[in-house]
Amino acid sequence: MTKADIVNWILKNKKVKASKKDVSKVVNRVFEMIADEIVNGKDNHKIQISGFGTFVVKKRAPKIGRNPKTKEEKLIPERYGVSFKVGKKLQRKLNGR
Repeated sequence: MTKADIVNWILKNKKVKASKKDVSKVVNRVFEMIADEIVNGKDNHKIQISGFGTFVVKKRAPKIGRNPKTKEEKLIPERYGVSFKVGKKLQRKLNGR
């Protein structure tokens, strides 16, 4: 699913009296807010969306990587990544309960 799919779904199913351009701006802004909160958030860089799930920033430890072509080993420095934990409501829907 893409952002364009979300915009089209909102326009089709929610009877919004706004232009496609305006709905698109709102959808883009929501994703910008989520990304900004993940990067600069004060709550441990955690985004919790009730009934959906939680996005959490996790620190990845440094590790040794290998170039598969040359077999050369290289240290990959520590870095941050985003992890997602599915919420209970979504988990139940996923499992048909």
